[in-house]
Amino acid sequence: MWRQSGRGMLLGIMLALTACGGGGPEKGDVGFVDGFFGGLIADEPRAALVGREVLSAGGTAADAAVAAYFAMAVTLPGVASIGGGGICLVHDTVRVRTETLSFMPKRPADPGAKFSVPGNVRGMFLLHARYGQLTWSDILRPAEEFARSGHAVSRAFVRDLQAAQPIMNFGPEALAVFGNGSSTLSEGQQLRQLDLGVVMSNLRTLGPGTFYDGALGRFFVEAVRSAGGKMALNDLRDYRPEILEPIKFEYGSDIVAFPPKGGGLIAAQIWAAAADGDRYVDSTVRKHLMLELGARAYQAEATGMADPGTSASISALVSGVSEGVHNPPHPSVSIHRDAAQSGASIVAVDNQGRTVACSFTMNGPFGAGVIAPGTGTLLAPLPSARSASVPTVALMVNENVGLTYFAVAGSGPTPSVVARVALDTIAADEGNLIKAIAVPRVFGTGNPDVAVVEAASTAADRAALTSLGHRIEESKSVGRVNGLFCPRGIPRNENLCQFVKDPRSFGLAVSSNE
Repeated sequence: MWRQSGRGMLLGIMLALTACGGGGPEKGDVGFVDGFFGGLIADEPRAALVGREVLSAGGTAADAAVAAYFAMAVTLPGVASIGGGGICLVHDTVRVRTETLSFMPKRPADPGAKFSVPGNVRGMFLLHARYGQLTWSDILRPAEEFARSGHAVSRAFVRDLQAAQPIMNFGPEALAVFGNGSSTLSEGQQLRQLDLGVVMSNLRTLGPGTFYDGALGRFFVEAVRSAGGKMALNDLRDYRPEILEPIKFEYGSDIVAFPPKGGGLIAAQIWAAAADGDRYVDSTVRKHLMLELGARAYQAEATGMADPGTSASISALVSGVSEGVHNPPHPSVSIHRDAAQSGASIVAVDNQGRTVACSFTMNGPFGAGVIAPGTGTLLAPLPSARSASVPTVALMVNENVGLTYFAVAGSGPTPSVVARVALDTIAADEGNLIKAIAVPRVFGTGNPDVAVVEAASTAADRAALTSLGHRIEESKSVGRVNGLFCPRGIPRNENLCQFVKDPRSFGLAVSSNE
């Protein structure tokens, strides 16, 4: 059991140490793990704290990630609603295997559909079923309590809401929950989501089957229809998350792994091309190189030409790339970049080194801006093949002895960013994830032929890119990336690990070392 008391965490739902018969804490009690229990990074602080308590109670990285996700579905719903989907990379150091779990939002069968079939509930259940140890009902309890009893709105949520206001037309149910204009929610304000609390209660007590093939599913389908969508119960019944083999690159005796689709496929191409030979050695041209390779990788994925596994594909990707001038890729297709953050991420590791990196998407900031009436669930619009914002994660592990060295998860337009964070931390021998995540970012998809640079970029960097022929466009930030780096591997010497939340977010990185 995972026991709760009235002390501790926000609104009295932090788990307390529990003694039985005068002995110490049992598995499922906070404090059960003596010493290092792992760490977790999430885009919302309360979700991160929930994950931390699960790890302390003896839960696996998967238990912690699932608990943190469902908490975040309540506390950061604009980017993590159960109406969305995502992708995870998992490394099990006990069974020594690495695999991808893909549960992206999918199109309903009806060609006139407006909203996606949700994947997060079944995706998280699959993660828990394969790698969890604590009970499903216990790890969903904090999310239910947050929704039913209310929670203080975090700065992370407020900033996402403020960014979405100018571009999002909220439906009436969403307006009732999140407000609009002068009545918009503010930091610290109590938010109760009673309809969502009922959904969470059903998921916790009845399991995910009720959402995909039960009474809750039938109610959800009717709610989607009343919101103007077209969805059938068979769309939910037929939804299946996928278990996929990651793309793996040997790096000495270790491997660097990416998911084999979407953002992972883009990031894998960039890694393969940049790590090949000495392309990434010269630090003065790295931003230019990332723009050139990123644009070509985006275009290759969008046109179905992406294949990072061969020398021929690397040669094709770097064709036309010059250190001395910008050469846009041809031919190219237009790829849309969201004007606001449209995803969230979680990275977790436990004291056995089992590691989970997940990235979630709503196919746009606050999804479609529509809550299915009576469910409290934000719906995701239909997936687009031409979106720059795709879930992206990466791992560096040793599959011979079961060690994890590196894990990052990005949200928003971050495939090239995740690739560069990995290159800076691992291939460039800098060994500093904090610096790699903080460095000002550049981003481009090839069409439009624009180099997006963060506002924090230096005048010298901008001038250098302009002199090479790049057309510059400024953005306050480019996506969010969370991660961990353990240079000696985990479980081995956890005291050297870095647990890093993106400074562009208002999330939280927690571990037993902090």
